[in-house]
Order: sequence, then structure tokens, then C-alpha cells
Amino acid sequence: MKKYLFILISLFCLAGRVSSQIPTPQLSEMRGIWVASVVNIDWPSEPGLSDETLRLEADNVINRVARMGLNAIFLQVRPSSDAIYKSDIEPLSTYLVGTDFSRQMSFDALEYWIAAAHRKGIELHAWVNPFRVTQKADFPSAENHIQYTHPDWLITYSEKLFLDPGLPQARDYVCRVVMDIVNRYDVDGIHFDDYFYPYPVKGETFNDDKSFALDNPDNLSRADWRRRNVTEVIRSVGDSIRSVKPWVQFGISPFGVWRNKRDDERGSNTRAGVTNYDVLYADIMKWIDDKMIDYVIPQIYWESGNKFADFDELEQWWSKLSTPSTRIFVGHAVYKINDGKTPKVGWNNKNEMPTQVTKVRNNPRNDGSVYFSYRQFNRPDIFEFDNYLANYFYKDKALQPPVCKGESGEINITHLERDGRNLNWDVEGDTSQVRFYVVFKTLRDEKEKIGSNESILLITDQRGLTLPLTVGRRHRYVYRVAAVDKYRRLHEMSRQITIRE
Repeated sequence: MKKYLFILISLFCLAGRVSSQIPTPQLSEMRGIWVASVVNIDWPSEPGLSDETLRLEADNVINRVARMGLNAIFLQVRPSSDAIYKSDIEPLSTYLVGTDFSRQMSFDALEYWIAAAHRKGIELHAWVNPFRVTQKADFPSAENHIQYTHPDWLITYSEKLFLDPGLPQARDYVCRVVMDIVNRYDVDGIHFDDYFYPYPVKGETFNDDKSFALDNPDNLSRADWRRRNVTEVIRSVGDSIRSVKPWVQFGISPFGVWRNKRDDERGSNTRAGVTNYDVLYADIMKWIDDKMIDYVIPQIYWESGNKFADFDELEQWWSKLSTPSTRIFVGHAVYKINDGKTPKVGWNNKNEMPTQVTKVRNNPRNDGSVYFSYRQFNRPDIFEFDNYLANYFYKDKALQPPVCKGESGEINITHLERDGRNLNWDVEGDTSQVRFYVVFKTLRDEKEKIGSNESILLITDQRGLTLPLTVGRRHRYVYRVAAVDKYRRLHEMSRQITIRE
């Protein structure tokens, strides 16, 4: 059994994906959601909440995410060169503490989120905005905020402040902030979104003349130089993460169009006014080709049939970039559902989003979906899409796709036994490498299903569980337990135990 599992994992990493003609789950699938802290979009609901309320709101988010069958949270931990965690580099975010920058919190919010998510079998990826400094030039910040400590690193653009990617010291600073998170927290990933060089504003110029003159030894064009600057940050962050915690994934969520075909034969058949390569200076294809990143979540935020950027065209285009070392997940725009357009057309069609998810799941080169953003599921006008997820698409649980790098050694579950209403087990191997335990359960007469999504009862980082109380007629169930390591690899299942409930 052990050899069989590791052969399966190796084949999955090398060959990639298992085909499916219907949207049935694979054992591994990304089911993620973005939780934004900037301008208090998702969490916290407003600045300056008490520590108790902050924890309560975090619990409510995590519990609902679990109920919808999702298995990853992309939590925005650095919205504007500030932190929702305890940092010696950057101040606590105004979105967390308001303007009381001297506040002493009784808990570390990021540490709390990680622990609470892992108890539910949910990964926590730290979402970082690399270059954004403030939403407005007069943004309220603590004295140790970078807008005061290093104004010489900043560029004002459209009344906002940005780190200048053209300055080596600014690029190094971004890497230092990221590695502070990686070294001190048990995060599952570091996540950058689509804000590299800023989106263009008509009549505005991003004036990086000074850094362009100072640091361009290869005499590159302005566009190529900017792409080099962003790539240097991506390379540096990726190499640094892999050197200390290779199981921590590094991923990017770019704008949904790399380049239009009219500008590059490798591009998509689209007519987007903004592209990653030409406008945001993000050379995603190079990052994939050079194995700098572990996953890409393109923000394909258009409906099927859009005349400028068709979802179907882009979903297929991005999926072809999938490689054994860089997985493709699709970013979905839940916020666009029911946006008031012509009834039953586009986002006002209740089947648009479920159909998009079905297309993603039926494409064997995709590994899952991520939804923007959490608060959209609180709206009454999203055609009960949350119920689609909970009761149809994600009715059965799924593990995260494995990371095809690194080794953790064997981790075996031993001495699985019942003690009253408790199910307990021991572990042999390096327990520091265990991320989750998976408890499988089936009726004894259907024990051939054990090990499938349908048979997953629980995913958690806790060892042991309490069995349900039963009344009336009881059945015989088979239980088995397996460990999932930090590389998301499922290890050998334990012996089975039969319990009458």
C-alpha cells in the first residue's frame, strides 16, 4: 500500500492531472478563497475592534469556509506596507488597530488564523502586496511606517504611494518582509496578487526616471527594465523561501490576460486594454519557465462570451501553461455575480459561475479554483452560489495538490484504537513534518471506497477525535487514518478498525 501511494503521488507530480468528464472531485484539489484586509473588505469588519471581536470574526470566517467545503484561505497580511501580525519591521495595520498605533494586542492575529484554520484542515497562505505603500498619500500610519522611514524609496502616483521596484534596496526590503513571515510563522504559502507596477491612470505618469538612470547596467528599454525589476523580486523571494522552508509554496495571482495575440503570437485570443507583460510589467511566462513560482491563480474575472476577454478562451490558455512544478488554479469573480446586466445574460445568469467552475474541474490541466472574496458570500443576490459549493461541487472533502519537491520521510499511523467515544492513534516518523491527519470512514459493506473523497470524514492537525453519539439502529463503520506531510503528500493509511455506531 505504501509503495502504491508514493507511486501514485510521483505520477501525479510528473504527469500532472487526472481527467474527469463530470465535476467529481479528485483526492487533491485547490478550493481557495481570498480574505482581504485592505479597507476592511473581509476581515476585520472595521478598524479598532477589540481582541475578542477580532478572534470571533476570524472564527466565523474559518467556520463558514469549512462549511462550504473550501480548503485554503489566502489571508491578506500586508495590505499597505503594514502588518496584521507582530512585526519588528512594519507597524500594525490601520485596518486592524485604527489610528491607535501604540496599541498592545493580547494575541498575534496571524498566529491565531493559522492555528484555527489548521484545526479545520484548511491551509493558510499569507497574501502580501509587494509594492503598495498607501491607498492615499495622506494615509494614516505609525511613525515607523516606510512612508516616513524611507520616503526616498517611494513614488507618488495617482495620490497613492508605491515602493519603487527600480531600487535594489526597495526590492531587498520586500524580500526581507516576506522572509520575516516565513521564518516566524507556520504559513502554507506566500501569495502575491496582481499589483506590481500600478495599473495605469489616464493623464498620470509613474515617474521612475531617477532609478532608471541609476540602476540599468544592461541599458534595457524602460519596459524591459521594469520587467527585470519585478522578476528580480520574484526570483529573490522564491529562492529565499526554498532555502529555508521548501514546503512553503510561493504563488502569484496575476491579471487575467498575459498578452493579446495581436501583440504576441503566444498570447491569448483577447483584446484586453491591460496586460501583465505590457502594462503591469509582470513576465508570468518567464517565472513559470524558470520555475520561480509554485502556482499561478490568474484572475479570469470575465464571463463566458465576453468580446474582449472570454472566460473560456482564457481558462484554456492559462491551463496550457501548467507544468509539474507550477500548478494552475483559476481565480473567479464572485463579486461580479448578478451585477445588474440584462437578465439571464452574463453575470445575471445564475448558471454562469457554476458553469465556470465545472469547466475548470473538467479540464485535466487545472488543479482547482479560488474565489474573490469572502464577503461576497454574505450577499443575498449571488444565486445561492455558496450552496452550490457546499452541497454539490465540494460536498466531499479534498486535500491540497501535492508540492512536487522536497522529502519528508515516512510517516506511519500506528495503534489506531477506540477508547470509549474517542478514536486515538500514534505516529511513527518525523511528526514535525505532519501538516494534517485524514480520517477516512465508510460503511463496512462499502469499505472498498475508503481512501476516496467520499470517505473523508475529517481533515485536521489534531490527533484523535470524538466519535458521534448514536441512538436507535446502529451500523458498522470502517475507519482508517493517514498523515499528510507539509509537502501535501498523503502517506500510508493505518490498519482499519471497525466500530459499531
